[in-house]
Amino acid sequence: MKIIEKDLLVSGMKCGTFCAYGEVEPELAITPDTPSMTRVLPAPFFYEKRLYFALIRRIEPGQRPGFVNGGFEVRDEGGALRSFDLDQVIIHPQVIKHKKTLDKMARRAEKEAKKRDRKWKKAVRDASPKNKTGKRGRPALSPEMKAAREAEVVARATRSGGKRGRPKGVATRAPHAVSKPTGGKRGRPALSPEAIAAKAQAKAVVRSRSGGKRGRPKRK
Repeated sequence: MKIIEKDLLVSGMKCGTFCAYGEVEPELAITPDTPSMTRVLPAPFFYEKRLYFALIRRIEPGQRPGFVNGGFEVRDEGGALRSFDLDQVIIHPQVIKHKKTLDKMARRAEKEAKKRDRKWKKAVRDASPKNKTGKRGRPALSPEMKAAREAEVVARATRSGGKRGRPKGVATRAPHAVSKPTGGKRGRPALSPEAIAAKAQAKAVVRSRSGGKRGRPKRK
């Protein structure tokens, strides 16, 4: 099955085209035995998955004055009655789980969605005030702005003497104090004999006051 376009003729003159089905599989074709209210799919709405159409009746060629070549009367989800030619309506593939047609509808619907998205993005770009000329990139500078920038470049080159980068700063902090040589040893330097003797004497005084006991004394 495929979607084809046929010429719309009015009094023998072409007034456009309309969608119809070609090479329809037998299981999708509507026969006189197809019950009414069966869900159907008109060709103009083939890619509209959310719409619902129900078959009212099949009209054979010459059966009614308004249907010289026959056709179908279909009711849409809003209750309105629509008329289509015999080659414009099939049983909805969802009714018989016709996977081949359902896959085709899904792929086509995805392509149509991408196409609409591209058109919408193009319309937004065309309507943007930043893209009136159709050119890409940043707009060109005005002659006044360009001259001002060139003058600024010349002024900077004059101030720097043609050198690049940040100029060397003047030292404002005092130099670091030079540490005493440690002789290659790490950690705290050893105490002098006088400091060791003073530390031992202070420890003896503390022991004499506490009686050799540790910790805080009990309250009386």
